[in-house]
Amino acid sequence: MLQRDAFIEEITKRLDKDKKIFFLSADFGAQALDELRNRFPNNFIHCGISEQAMMDVATGLALEGNKVFVYAMAPFLALRSIEQTKCGPGLMNLPICLISVGIGLGYADAGPTHYTTEDFACFRSIVGSSIYTLSDSISAKLIAHELLEKPKFSYIRFDRDALPNIFPKITKADLDRGYKIFGNINNSKIALISHGRMLHKCLEIYNEKTDKFVCVDILRSKPFPKDLPKEFSSCKGIVVVDEQSPSGNLSSCVFEAFSEQNYFPKIISKSLPERYFFENGGREYLLNKFGLSNDDIIKACEKII
Repeated sequence: MLQRDAFIEEITKRLDKDKKIFFLSADFGAQALDELRNRFPNNFIHCGISEQAMMDVATGLALEGNKVFVYAMAPFLALRSIEQTKCGPGLMNLPICLISVGIGLGYADAGPTHYTTEDFACFRSIVGSSIYTLSDSISAKLIAHELLEKPKFSYIRFDRDALPNIFPKITKADLDRGYKIFGNINNSKIALISHGRMLHKCLEIYNEKTDKFVCVDILRSKPFPKDLPKEFSSCKGIVVVDEQSPSGNLSSCVFEAFSEQNYFPKIISKSLPERYFFENGGREYLLNKFGLSNDDIIKACEKII
């Protein structure tokens, strides 16, 4: 199941008993959204291809005490409407949830206008935002339930494609602390830290050599999990893998969190290069070409070994 469908299904279930929920879309569909808008037409607003206006409508609804979810393609929700996001939920501390679909190179081969390789850095800079990057549909359902119970200004990052569910499965306890660990931590192992689509690449590497690696799924990157630096300070080293540009990505979060707590393990960042991508060939082709293949990640680990 697509992450977006899993998330929207939870909202539809809650609408049966909570009519203070509003779902706004910027001309962007989903299989699960068809049911929501058919069953609850008064709680769905089609805003057209106008993400800025959608954020202003969301701000007005939130000021009236409603639970508001806005939904659009990642490049347009993250960047086109960033001023309205800052001035609405940011400045006024409103509990609006932004559902962003197609992060990273998810819309290959639509070109650089449709890639989202800087949204993470942009939303890290907006005061009061919480950022979640989910790696499967189970975690998508968990975060939907969490935000329905405790609405807050949040930016939810979903992959465009279906991602396989992770086992052992992600639990509410994992979501509460902000990360899930795969494997055991000790000073002979390298920690692979990632989220979203790239987490699955890291798990492939971990599953082949569980004696050499431990893998971490960062579910909530802002606020960054406060317990993680101490827990991983004894590792042999850390490789952070992110399908984003170098500046302000997940590696930046890790560097900052560890240094603030006076832990200084060897940390290597694996991200996309600082450039725009005009090449075609599909997402996996682009990842392989620009340094995010499994082999590239393993080579980064070898620098620590």
